[in-house]
Amino acid sequence: MQANVIRTALIALRILIIALGCIWVVSAINSDDPNGPVESLVSLNLYTGIVCVLAILGFGIYHFVQKLATQPKRAMGALIGFVVFFVAGFIAWSLADTTVTPTMLAGGATVTEQDVKIADASIQFIYILGLLALVSILAVEGKSILKNWL
Repeated sequence: MQANVIRTALIALRILIIALGCIWVVSAINSDDPNGPVESLVSLNLYTGIVCVLAILGFGIYHFVQKLATQPKRAMGALIGFVVFFVAGFIAWSLADTTVTPTMLAGGATVTEQDVKIADASIQFIYILGLLALVSILAVEGKSILKNWL
């Protein structure tokens, strides 16, 4: 029963993300304003990012509570995942640049330092999470190779 609920929620989340992408493409094609697609892309990225973060937090909290009730020792893994996620976000936010360049303003769009910081932090956050994923995959595979070799 619980597996079906999770599977249904994940399918709904995928459909929502695909729908947001389709909405942006349609708005980009039909826009008369040359900056319209760019502004809608920024909004779409923001909304999609919020949906993804809420999904990560929601499923993470759900699994943490579920494991805490049944297997308290394994719940620490979910807690460590939350801590790593928030530390990576904090690092990305701290390193984000706020410099508004003339190129950003060349299209006539209004760009604030906060907009630049959000965009830069988002990009750095994705890089950090990608690097962490790569390191974790290499660590797990390396451990598996060593385990089979010894």
